[in-house]
Amino acid sequence: MSQENGQPRRASGSWSLPPNARSTTRVALVACTLLATVAALLIVTLQTRSAVQALEEAGSHTLRDYTGYAGRMMGAEMLRRFSEQRAGILAPVAGSAHRNVPAPTLQELASLGAQFLDDSLPATDPHFGYFRLDPRSGAIWGIGHVSGPFAAQIADTLRALRLASAITAVQGILAVPCDGVPCSVAYVPLVSRDGRVAAIYGYTYTRSRGMAAVAKRVFRETPLLPISFSGTRWNYDTTQVRSGEVTNDSLLAIRIKDRGERLLWETPGAARVFAQSPYTGRAVFSTLTGGFVIESALEPVSETSLIPGMVRRAQRWSMRSLIAFTVLLAILSLIALRGERIGAKARRVEAMQQLALGLRHEVNNALASVLLNAELLSEERLNEGQLEHVEAIVEQADRMRKVLRRLEQVDRLDVLVPYLNEGLMVDLSLTSADRDVRPAAEEDPVNSSAG
Repeated sequence: MSQENGQPRRASGSWSLPPNARSTTRVALVACTLLATVAALLIVTLQTRSAVQALEEAGSHTLRDYTGYAGRMMGAEMLRRFSEQRAGILAPVAGSAHRNVPAPTLQELASLGAQFLDDSLPATDPHFGYFRLDPRSGAIWGIGHVSGPFAAQIADTLRALRLASAITAVQGILAVPCDGVPCSVAYVPLVSRDGRVAAIYGYTYTRSRGMAAVAKRVFRETPLLPISFSGTRWNYDTTQVRSGEVTNDSLLAIRIKDRGERLLWETPGAARVFAQSPYTGRAVFSTLTGGFVIESALEPVSETSLIPGMVRRAQRWSMRSLIAFTVLLAILSLIALRGERIGAKARRVEAMQQLALGLRHEVNNALASVLLNAELLSEERLNEGQLEHVEAIVEQADRMRKVLRRLEQVDRLDVLVPYLNEGLMVDLSLTSADRDVRPAAEEDPVNSSAG
């Protein structure tokens, strides 16, 4: 210690926090780490939930879009096949246009119809047949079910179109009611070399049956959803379903209606799927009388297979990694907190030991002087009362010496006893090792020495 202006000055040295402050700082850091971990977990959980909700919302929009896309895809494919079907059956008529060749017969059209039409359509349709119409005289020849009032109705309709110049060299199709049932009339004019319509050929069928025949094939053979969403190969042949393949039946439900909302065809179980699925679409093909509407719905059970598997796996692994990281942080924080508590206890014991050494040094010297003087007094001629006082001094000094020796076991001085009405104090006359063997009838040293 140096002097400056008569005042003692502490020697300079490196600055540092006292042990208690360092311990408090470390405990505070551990507590902050735990709070930060919990806050980070809460924030990340909320963000993850928001991300999952956004993913689900985006997935819902995407599934609705692809459901509508499936209906448009089916309608376009049906129109293509209908056009291909008409072109194949009526090819002899279109090929004879502007040529000096014999006119095709209805039997030729019938033989081609056997190739391009579903076998069940001619056999079961009560309105199926082929016809040839003379537009000038109105005479009509038909095979199959084209006869009687139905044939006359077809002749009147086509002659009216011819007179209105609506019939050209292009193929066409009409929707004609027959016995209250919508029927389709596919036709093509036979154009002579001089450009006149010499005859009109065509075939008829019940519209719902024709739609069903084509729709079944399209639905069975065409992948109506992108392959990237199915995650597996499409099955183009339902008679040979191989492992890893899916069919449209496991993904979609389709309804086809006319413009009057009359049902023309639907997939099996469509009512159940439309009632349960939140993913539906609607596509309109032609606003004319002969147009049709396709409604599509996604099977609810196929939703999980349509969401990319990689996204779901990444989501699961992210959540697991987050939970594992949080648990690891919590364990490390608890270990650090336990280590800090053990360290704080060790530092407290060390401080107590240092205090005990100081007390032993100072108090032992005083006790030695007291005992020496007590021994000198005991050698004097004292009366009985004075000897009792000297013996009491020696007894209490010896008691204080034992207490000082017990301070060497400061790490075991953990017996707390009440002190009057002021609270608890450490019993320096009893350690935790002595507590269990202490006689029950022994007088409480605190209470006996209180006051």
